[in-house]
Parts: sequence; C-alpha cells; structure tokens
Amino acid sequence: MAQRKPRKDANVKRLSDFTKRKAPGEPLPIYVLRGTDPYLLDKGRCIVRERALGEADPGMALLELDGAGAQLADVLDALRTMPFLAPRRLVLIRDADAFFSPKNQGERKRDAILKYLDEPSPTGVLCLEMAKWITSTKLARRVDEIGLVVQCEADRPNQIPPWLKHQARNLYGKTLTDAAARMLRDYLGSDFAALTHALDMLALFVGDASPIDTPEVDALIARGHHERVWALCDAVAQRQAPQALELLDAFWTEGMVAPQVVGLLRTTFRQLVRVRAFAGGMSLDAAMDRAGVPRAAFNRVRRAAAAFSETNLADAYQALVEADLEAKTTPNDRLAMEALVHRLCNPTAARSMAAPSGAAAG
Repeated sequence: MAQRKPRKDANVKRLSDFTKRKAPGEPLPIYVLRGTDPYLLDKGRCIVRERALGEADPGMALLELDGAGAQLADVLDALRTMPFLAPRRLVLIRDADAFFSPKNQGERKRDAILKYLDEPSPTGVLCLEMAKWITSTKLARRVDEIGLVVQCEADRPNQIPPWLKHQARNLYGKTLTDAAARMLRDYLGSDFAALTHALDMLALFVGDASPIDTPEVDALIARGHHERVWALCDAVAQRQAPQALELLDAFWTEGMVAPQVVGLLRTTFRQLVRVRAFAGGMSLDAAMDRAGVPRAAFNRVRRAAAAFSETNLADAYQALVEADLEAKTTPNDRLAMEALVHRLCNPTAARSMAAPSGAAAG
C-alpha cells in the first residue's frame, strides 16, 4: 500500500486555530485532543463531532467510551461498521491514557490501532483524548501523517483576559474591564470551566448593570461568595435548614439582595440539572466535565447528585425560577428568601402542599 506523504500542517494545532480553520481533507481518520482542561476538551470534542458527523444524530453515529473500560474489539468494530443515517461513525475515547496503559494491555491495543490506521475505514473517525502524547512513538508518527493533534491547554496565559472579555460580551452582553479580567485570571488561573462559571455568576450578580469591574470580582470571587453558595447547596442537600439560614444571613449582612442570592443559587442548581441529564449516558465524572463543573467543585457536586433525587432536583430548580421572578419585584423581602430556603430543604412537603391546589384546579 502506498504511504501518504506527511502534511506540514498535521503536527499540533492550538484549539483556537482548529476552531477557526479546517485542515485539508477533514474529517480525518484520527484526531488526538491533548490536554487536561475539561472546558477546552469539551470544545475540541464538539468541533470533532461537528466535522465528523455534520447534522447527523449523534445517537446513531457516535460511540463514547471511558478509556479504562473500553474494549479494543468494540472500538475497531464501531470504526469499521457502515454508518446508518449519518456520513460517518465517530468513536471517542475519553482518558485514552488509561486505554493505552501497560496495566490495560496498552501495547497490544496501540499495535492494533496502528495496524488499523494503515488502512483506516473511509467512514470511521477515531478521537483520542490524551493527557500526555509522546511524539516519538510509531502511533504518533502515523497520526502526523493522516491525522491531527489538537492542543487543549492554555499555553498563553496572557490571552486569558482578552478571551474573558470576549466571552462576557458575546454570551452576556456585558463589558468586563481589563482589570477585572486580570483579577479573574489571577484568582482562577487557566481553569476554563471555573472561569466560565465565574462569568455566569458575575453576569447574574450585576443584573442589568454594566460593566463588570474589580469590585464585583472582589465581592463575588475574592471574598468566597461562590464557595458560600456551594456551602448553602450542601446544607440544602442535607436538609439542614438552620445551617442554610445562617449562610443566608451572611449574604444578607454583606449587603446582597434577593435577586443576587437567587441568581447564584439558580446557576448552581442549573449546573446540577445538566450533570444529572448528561449522567444518563456516561460516568458522573464525564458528565461533570461535560457540564463545565470546575474540578475544585467535583466532590460537592458528587454529594449533591447523591442527595437529590431527580424529582427533588427538578422541584428545587422550579422553586428557584419562581423565586427569581418574585425577587425582582421585592428585592429586599427577607421573609420570601427564608421561605425559599425552607422549600428547598423540604421539597417533598412543598410538593404535597401544592398538590391539593393543583387537584382543585383540575
């Protein structure tokens, strides 16, 4: 079989370049997403999915596997199987480092994937998510010839503030000042999931006001309000109403009003709802990555996911939606906020109280 000539642009692309421009011949037989940042990996994953499958239903043409449990036969069978109602089949292996681990017969799997790439299926696309990528291996050299490595790490910290300003403007219609963007980078580093979550919370925190400046970042991030929100979520999940009310007191004492408190809680519970939705088809850790949960919050999200049933979580989010509307008309109503805390801590009681009125209405 004639060997394809290596392409000069095949080596390594930054995610930003990969997003902007297609490489010649895409979709390619193999992509490697190199990095550990969940937010950037998710962005890379979405681009690969879009280029491989187009508008086809992922449920018909996408196989996502965790590296530790992925079976070589399943991977190769899926790549070689003709797609149904889709132009191609995409096989995506998260944590492919574990797939190729020596403890997991990694050398045999690497040889088998390399052999497959000698004659890859014209309708199969393989995507490997790797924390480490050793460029001296035969597999790496073959990827250079027919595939693409995408760098999903922030290698230019000075580009984080401009990126934050762009996100604030495009996603929330907010102006983020240069000083505020630098402060966010200094506090949260290059954890893009945490940075995105912080922007979401800041946009709710300032309401209709603009711009977002250093006092807002200081109040919400530097003073630990985001940590206190998770502590309040923990108290609610454990049905500890007295503890939750104490945390509410702390917010109130520092001058926050009802729309700000409800907005922060709603952001947190919305993230929990997303995690629960994604967890139906993947591991909890993968679902948290997909939902953009900062790594520092993984343990808290695990506790909350275990404590809330699907029904109670839906009830809690609905309570926050209703409280958000009420808070905008009566922003200083402390009693309404206390009632919200009791409702969040006792979702079953709140649901049973609402049932008679619903029955009467019917």
